[in-house]
Amino acid sequence: MIKYAVFEIGGKQYKILPKIPVEVDLQEGENITSKLLMLVDDDKVKLGKPYLDEKLKINKLEDIKKKKIRVAKFHAKANYRKVTGSRKKLTRILLEP
Repeated sequence: MIKYAVFEIGGKQYKILPKIPVEVDLQEGENITSKLLMLVDDDKVKLGKPYLDEKLKINKLEDIKKKKIRVAKFHAKANYRKVTGSRKKLTRILLEP
């Protein structure tokens, strides 16, 4: 049984535990492909050089949006005010045991 795994998606590394959802950058489509770096089973630790050949069963749960970030620009005495913002889009994934 897998205790945890470390994998790479979109140039970022994530640690994932079975049955605990993880939020990663937005992934298009239903199939999620990742590169497995490290896998920890009961007492065995497998390290890749740099990646392992094994595949994980990763299920895509949903696409979500984080809370909006508001950025305000202001120049005194110049009558300049500008407000912009962004909302990060993420994908919630789950590792099947």
